[in-house]
Amino acid sequence: MKHLFLNVLFLAGSCAAVLAQIPNPGFENWQSAPGYEYPTGWGTVAQATNGVAVTCEKSTDKYTGNFAARLFTRDLVFARVPGLLFTGRLDVATTTVSGGFPYSDRPARLTGYYKYTPGVGDSCAVLGFLTRTLPGGARDTVAIFAWQGVAASAYTPFSIPLTYLSSAKPDTGLIVISSSINPAAPALNSTMWVDALAFEGSVSTTEAAALLPVLLSPNPAAEAVRLTVPYEGLLRVWMVDAAGQRVESHLMRSGEALPISHLPAGAYFVLVLEADTARPLGYASLQRH
Repeated sequence: MKHLFLNVLFLAGSCAAVLAQIPNPGFENWQSAPGYEYPTGWGTVAQATNGVAVTCEKSTDKYTGNFAARLFTRDLVFARVPGLLFTGRLDVATTTVSGGFPYSDRPARLTGYYKYTPGVGDSCAVLGFLTRTLPGGARDTVAIFAWQGVAASAYTPFSIPLTYLSSAKPDTGLIVISSSINPAAPALNSTMWVDALAFEGSVSTTEAAALLPVLLSPNPAAEAVRLTVPYEGLLRVWMVDAAGQRVESHLMRSGEALPISHLPAGAYFVLVLEADTARPLGYASLQRH
């Protein structure tokens, strides 16, 4: 299941049409499958497991409209599975997600409403990207956004600023919502309700964020790399391989070593966030040999 989270998060592909709308942002529309339902335009863990691992359901405990999505972390025979929602096209055989949804604007923030009952030490999370297709079919990341939520007994607004890495316009959006911030070690019974998503505001094509430099040394490396960022607080570091087959989340500080000896050889994307707010601080590429 931890591999599924990564696949969802980073395999954004191109979309033929270009629109400016999050699919089913209020979770009002649901599709039926044997043993479960899923929100139209979104993928869930149940779809990847033919209904064995249902960790998302329709809820009448909503902020507005008729329904919201309820995500919950649960134990199954084979694993502890977080509640996940993601936009994109799911390949059940390979548990990978490609596509995302067509999107060509440059919004300033993603907003919505949530409630959350965390398991021990857990937080909920919203992560995402805006990307564009380069000549030849490669993907370029235009913007990133990330947020972690704390306990909230009543519906509470959230607003996640987008961090732009380039002045280009995107063609695809990808959003991932999780009841547990670390899919490799989720806390049992973490439960999140989410509703009324929207992109708001705009950022001009001349604006790109001034991110902090992220140094990984040595790079390439085989055992560990030292992560250096000009930031004194606690960091959350996400590591993703280029094929979308692994995701890891670490809490650490600048100057500490990031273990990589257990990782397969290859290229990785390292995203560094402010631990308390999940504000993106910077990113770097890593080669594990």
